[in-house]
Amino acid sequence: MAKKTDKAAPKTEQRMVHEKRVHPRRTLRSQVIFEDESGEGFIYFYSTDISIGGLFLESDIPLKMGTRVFLSFSLRDDSAPIRAIGRVVRVERETADSMTVVGMGVQFSDLQESAKKIIEDYVSPASA
Repeated sequence: MAKKTDKAAPKTEQRMVHEKRVHPRRTLRSQVIFEDESGEGFIYFYSTDISIGGLFLESDIPLKMGTRVFLSFSLRDDSAPIRAIGRVVRVERETADSMTVVGMGVQFSDLQESAKKIIEDYVSPASA
């Protein structure tokens, strides 16, 4: 008698397999200003969340994977902007109710220690 196997993993297991985040994240709705490596003018996007490793941006204008970007953003309205260099490491497209949502994951590649500490404090569960 052949053994029946179910090749489809439950949805929770599938999510865990696709979860590649190394750092804890926290919601951050902030305007992010950046220009790409070619020096084309400033572009404004809004972030959805942040970690010490990077942030996710909502955008209907996706940039190419690997694009180097120069970022400036604030964690709170009254705080000084954080400046960092990052690289687009993920582009997501989701279709929901006939609307296409595009977003980009940007990984920090150069972040000053002082900025890193500020972000660590922000994403810390104690500050939530």
